[in-house]
Amino acid sequence: MHQTLEGTVLQAQAVSIHGAVFYDVVLQTGEGAVRVRFQDTFLSPAPQAGERLRLELILGNVHRVERLA
Repeated sequence: MHQTLEGTVLQAQAVSIHGAVFYDVVLQTGEGAVRVRFQDTFLSPAPQAGERLRLELILGNVHRVERLA
């Protein structure tokens, strides 16, 4: 199942899990706030509150992240 989330970052925090860096992000979408976690390799530099992002998920796992203008 493929899903696309698009919205504004409300919160973003870097988390180290066994040496790998992940971002815990709360995204405000049209359907409400959604919490997602993705590895830092998907987005550099780190997401900031107020930015707009589009995330593509496959089977609930983040597959792609992009910043929106």
